[in-house]
Amino acid sequence: MQTRFLRAISLASLMIFLGSLPGGAVAEQQSQTSEPAQELTPPRQIEMYLDGFHNYRTESKLPKDKQSQIRVAHYCSHFSDDLIQCVLYDGNTKHARLIGMEYVIPDKVYQSLPASEKKYWHPHNGEVDSGMLVMPGLSEEKQKQILSFVGTTHGKTWHAWNPTKDRLPFGEAKLMWPVEPDQMKADTKKMLEARKANPAF
Repeated sequence: MQTRFLRAISLASLMIFLGSLPGGAVAEQQSQTSEPAQELTPPRQIEMYLDGFHNYRTESKLPKDKQSQIRVAHYCSHFSDDLIQCVLYDGNTKHARLIGMEYVIPDKVYQSLPASEKKYWHPHNGEVDSGMLVMPGLSEEKQKQILSFVGTTHGKTWHAWNPTKDRLPFGEAKLMWPVEPDQMKADTKKMLEARKANPAF
């Protein structure tokens, strides 16, 4: 079922919004020279863009004003019926920085995991139901169709860089968690409203 949902996405409409994928300039330059084109298949397989918010797992029980609540651009590809893999950026423009990765699995796979592994995975239903997770550039009907599936999945997310604090990706990768809808900070609510008018960040 996951395959049918993801492959139903119009790649053309996504590309209009996203523009050229990283490596486009390199590929164009190579086509004008005798140099062989480099292999860029993995990033070109990206087929879904989602805009959402993450919080550090270690901060998830703190008062909302003490949480980081980071807006994140997710660029995802369908690896198999049991796995979607995403690269994460701190924005969706050409200056966006790669900050982490997320793996997404359906509920049936999550339920098969041992308790020692389940603790790393978070559900996506709250993000979807609250409207915090969206797919800019797609119609409301298309978003509803795809997000209804995403809301049944679980994610394992790591951030290796917090560019608001560090100039480079220092230290250990951090396990991330969803922002609870009733714990949204005032700044997060402002970002949600601003995103409706202009999804660029």
